[in-house]
Amino acid sequence: MTDKDILSDYLQSLYGIEPLSIEKESYLAERIAKGDEGALHTLITHNLRFVVHVVRSMTYWKHSKMPVEDIIGIGNEQLFIAAKRWKPKNNAKFATYAKSFIVRGVRRELDNLSNIIRLPMHIVEAIKKMNYNQRNLSQILGREPTSKELSKIMGITESKLAQLQACVLREPVSIENLNTERYTNDEED
Repeated sequence: MTDKDILSDYLQSLYGIEPLSIEKESYLAERIAKGDEGALHTLITHNLRFVVHVVRSMTYWKHSKMPVEDIIGIGNEQLFIAAKRWKPKNNAKFATYAKSFIVRGVRRELDNLSNIIRLPMHIVEAIKKMNYNQRNLSQILGREPTSKELSKIMGITESKLAQLQACVLREPVSIENLNTERYTNDEED
């Protein structure tokens, strides 16, 4: 069985499952708060199609080498986390609450897999913001912005900007090469 067949079978199994009404979701949330595993299973099952919809609407993952089945699996894990934490308010649908969990979880996992060296999420987000602002300023100014201009638009100091830029420019060094360099320098002394 190929990956395409597995995905097709999975999507086919979700075909007859309809979304729940707001009232039914609220009732299930009350049951989940009291520890009812059956209610948790029902809420999750009726929102699995939504996970597929969210993952397919995200263009972020399409450039990764991770199979779509794995990405849907990550989305399903995040759906489970959202279902356990959800407290219905103001007649909001569960899907509205769960979408941010799904998107954030998929992005975090793809960011972790795409880097040789895993950076903390706040650094990854700051680098994305820096790159976004740098592209926008380049278009507006018709040239590359200076560090002072970029740091001002980002609301950070130039030294913080330099640290972010260093994270982007830093090349990974092999431990073998690092040890070799250290020993050759020690012998010369």
